[in-house]
Parts: sequence; structure tokens; C-alpha cells
Amino acid sequence: MVKKVLSSKPLPLSKVKEVIKKRLEEEEGLDIQRTTLSYLERFAKCDSELVDEIIKELKEKFALSNELCVMLVNVLPQTSEEVRTILASEGVTLTSEEIEEIIKIVSKCIKE
Repeated sequence: MVKKVLSSKPLPLSKVKEVIKKRLEEEEGLDIQRTTLSYLERFAKCDSELVDEIIKELKEKFALSNELCVMLVNVLPQTSEEVRTILASEGVTLTSEEIEEIIKIVSKCIKE
């Protein structure tokens, strides 16, 4: 059976982890799902509620796209250069103060 993708959207790693965990609980999963879950358990730093709050805050304060917000939450940049690299993917330019504020916001996941 060929499956057709009806829509797609970027998801934070913590949300993907929840989806895969739920699927594995409901049915026997594929090896790739178990491998992906293992990866996500090591690298998904935030819980999904906090991720939602951070994404909402980034969108409101800086008018960033959902894609950029998800990238920022997934990568958790700790330097202004890292933030600038992520923002450059969509041609967004922010002041140094705004970039420092982004670092402060996403660091909530690191402190968790």
C-alpha cells in the first residue's frame, strides 16, 4: 500500500518523541522507530509544554515563523553566532539585544 503525504509541518523534537512513544505503546514498532526514539531521548531537552510556551513567546516577541521557532527550540543555540546562523536561513536580521533575548528564552530548556 502506497501512503500519500497529505500535509507536513515542522515539529519540535519533544513532540516527535511523544508521537513515537505513543505509537510504540499502541503497536509493535519498526526498528527505525525504536532507534529514533532512542536518539530523541538523548537529544530532546525540553518537555512539550515548555516547548509550546517558548515557541509562542518567540513568535509574539520577534514575529518569527513557526519553522524558525522550531529550529531554535531544537538546536537550543547558546551563542549569538548560532542564533544568527539559524535566522539567516530565512533572511531574518535582529539586533544584538534581540538575539541575546532569544538565547535567554531558549535557555529555559537547558536549565530544566
